[in-house]
Amino acid sequence: MHIPFCASKCGYCDFYSFKATPKTHVAYMDALAKQLKEYSLAARDYIVDSVFVGGGTPTHIGTELLLELVKNIKGNFKLSKACEFTLEANPATLEPKGLKRLHKAGVNRLSVGLQSAHDSELRLLSRTHSFGDFEACYEEAQAAGFGDINIDLMYGIPGQTKKSFYETLKKAVSKKPTHISAYGLKIAPETPFGKNYETLQKLLPSEESEREMYFMCCELLERSGYAHYEISNFARGGHECRHNLKYWRCEPYLGFGPGAHSYFSNCRFSFKKDIREYVRNYNYDKSGLQKLDIFDLDKYSLFDEHTEIKPNERIGEYVMLGFRLSSGIDKSKFAKLFQMDFDTMYKEKLEPFLESGHIVKTDAGYAFSLEGMFVSNHILAKIVDFG
Repeated sequence: MHIPFCASKCGYCDFYSFKATPKTHVAYMDALAKQLKEYSLAARDYIVDSVFVGGGTPTHIGTELLLELVKNIKGNFKLSKACEFTLEANPATLEPKGLKRLHKAGVNRLSVGLQSAHDSELRLLSRTHSFGDFEACYEEAQAAGFGDINIDLMYGIPGQTKKSFYETLKKAVSKKPTHISAYGLKIAPETPFGKNYETLQKLLPSEESEREMYFMCCELLERSGYAHYEISNFARGGHECRHNLKYWRCEPYLGFGPGAHSYFSNCRFSFKKDIREYVRNYNYDKSGLQKLDIFDLDKYSLFDEHTEIKPNERIGEYVMLGFRLSSGIDKSKFAKLFQMDFDTMYKEKLEPFLESGHIVKTDAGYAFSLEGMFVSNHILAKIVDFG
């Protein structure tokens, strides 16, 4: 579920999100409830084992609307008893009573956007919280019953040093979360950071400094008991993010809201980043719910893109996403899925990276080394062909 609302826009954020009035929040959540109802028929034969409510800042819209969303999800889809139900949250947007009610309603995993333990770095990122706000939020989440908590961190921040990132990592680990995500800052052209890149560039760590930060992060977290199971993700045993693993394993998922992407019924599709059109499309009484065929492109006007996945594209996506996992590509699973030999298709392309040590052989097939993970996008561009 994409909740596209924030108290303010961060300088680096490239997601479809913005500040809006409470009235807009209500109108949007009503439209989202109707879209969930429409898709429930298409997903009637599925058991949902992961739900992820992201943004934006979902907790910005308040507890009541979030509780209504949980109710609508449960009312329209069959959730497994062990369903992983994640809610993204930013510090200073949560209140203790709301956390307890959400946990009681079925939200069992919290993903908290810390980014940095240094207030000066948070200000440079234009975050609206302090490290003190994060600490209070974390304690309140634990008191509310959340035992499964992820902390989001960032490296490559303007003004950040290897020492300051080390301090952030140590403070995050001291909280003993079940999961930690650590992402390198990416600057998109249309963001405030992108438009001000010439000035900002002077404050950014060098590529070599970023590399050192990444390697230090991986070493410190693994030493602290976190398995490095994906390029940017680390988990204590059994707490890998089930939802994100679905993306990396090319399993089906549905995304709701403007800008949301889906992979379902062998199709990839996304919805237009236009909240006005989204709400307008669902501006009807619930008793007269539209009987739309969600795959009829002439009638369903919300699609931004909608493509059926061709066999060669599916293979390319499987390889691209599979290499993100530390386990890499399992050649026998590949052969079973596609009735093709992985070595015949890719061995020649892999050779330069095997020689350089960016890719290593495993018992099952191939995987990135740590050096390979750091430059994964460059390598994948050389290996994967969607043509």
